[in-house]
Amino acid sequence: MLLSGRRHHTFSPPITSHSQPPSPSGLRLLKTRTPRASIQASKKPPPRPWPEPRRQWRWRRSSGDAVQAPPLVEASVSGGGSEKKSFWAAVSLIIGTAVGPGMLALPSATIRSGTLPSTVSILISWAYVVSSIVLVAELSFAAMEGGGVDEVSFTGLASSTLGATFGGVVAVVYAALSFSLIVACVAGIGSLVSQLFPAVNLVTANALFPCFAGVLIAFFPFKAVDGVNRLLCGLMLVSITALVVTGVSVGRSSMLNSLGYACWSPSAILPAIPVTVLTLGFHVITPFICKIVGDSVYDARRAILIGGAVPLIMVLSWNAVILGLAGASGNAKFDDPIKLLLSVNPAALAAVRGFAFAALATSLIGYAVSFPKQLSDTLELIVKRFSPEQGIVDSAGAGGGRGRNGVILTWTVLIIPIFIVSFFSTAFANALDFAGVYANCFLFGILPPVMAWIYRTQKRKSSPDSCEDILPGGNAALMMLFSAAVVLAFWH
Repeated sequence: MLLSGRRHHTFSPPITSHSQPPSPSGLRLLKTRTPRASIQASKKPPPRPWPEPRRQWRWRRSSGDAVQAPPLVEASVSGGGSEKKSFWAAVSLIIGTAVGPGMLALPSATIRSGTLPSTVSILISWAYVVSSIVLVAELSFAAMEGGGVDEVSFTGLASSTLGATFGGVVAVVYAALSFSLIVACVAGIGSLVSQLFPAVNLVTANALFPCFAGVLIAFFPFKAVDGVNRLLCGLMLVSITALVVTGVSVGRSSMLNSLGYACWSPSAILPAIPVTVLTLGFHVITPFICKIVGDSVYDARRAILIGGAVPLIMVLSWNAVILGLAGASGNAKFDDPIKLLLSVNPAALAAVRGFAFAALATSLIGYAVSFPKQLSDTLELIVKRFSPEQGIVDSAGAGGGRGRNGVILTWTVLIIPIFIVSFFSTAFANALDFAGVYANCFLFGILPPVMAWIYRTQKRKSSPDSCEDILPGGNAALMMLFSAAVVLAFWH
């Protein structure tokens, strides 16, 4: 009996598979036994029902802060496809939106100071504009990471930092400004179409490109929007290059002679700075740029510097050429740089029209893809203000042409300007001038450093060891930007 029990203990090992090592517990091995096919399949990661989450923004972090996983963010749908991250798509949007047809008229404001002083003032204005936009990008990424969303608007930034009441006022004015810029673009494009095709009805001329842009943004993937925008940016670069080459070929020697004249008086330099700031600015689309540029605010800062450098080179080149031609022709004072260029070479008219159309079209695309989100958040804020229990537009389904609400908003912001331009164009000019001054001095000058200071103060209270700033200089840089905006406001 003892031998029988020993023999049973010796030749009856625990049940196991030949492909696995023996386990000290037969019961546990039975529970975890897996077929060979399942083991091989488990080597591959399971498919995710959602897209990969955005990498967490590398914000200032102290040693005691707990690392939290970023929230999962669903990919937004634009028309028929998803809006994927694209650094160069963001850069092309920046180039197209920053360069407007107003750039061609800039030399009429810099002629009093001369080539060298105006070049210095343009460089300072560019640094001021880019610094302010970097602050907006910093706030946008902080809001996206904090709220677990993939897109924010200037309304959200203002409300979260300045409070619901004052933020609501800012949001309404900002929305009015964005709408004014869209109307200006529609008016400019309609005017060019009417010049090329005089027989076309005015309403039809104003509606052609906005309707094309509406179909493109609302019903096609963002990749198609990016492709059209890049083609227009290419046309704009070719046109301005042709204009600069034409000017250099005519007034090469006079451009060198123009360097000898310089007036460093503030009364000669300061009037050109607001015009330059408005020419080089692209604050309106910055929240949307942060959505598509990449995974961190550092990607946005790099895109802002690269995309903003291209308009800077274009402005400097055009300004130097026109001031040189003005000196060569004896026109110390002139009102229209385009007429001056055409007076020495009428063949440049095609390049002028090409540049103007491309600049207006790319600006309209940039405003149209970013404004629906701004409009939806503004309307929702207003409705919640009067009816706290109700909302008007789901922000996840509006903006950039996503979903039914996005399509409605996109077409709304494009169709209404067509009728305004067609029937009330003269009445709108004064409002647009006021909006431009207001945007320079308040929305794009005073607000960004104020909101950044409030946010950084709150952040440092929660993380005392935080020390990294996206814009170098800390509070001193914020104070310089704020002071510059106040000076420009009083100068106006």
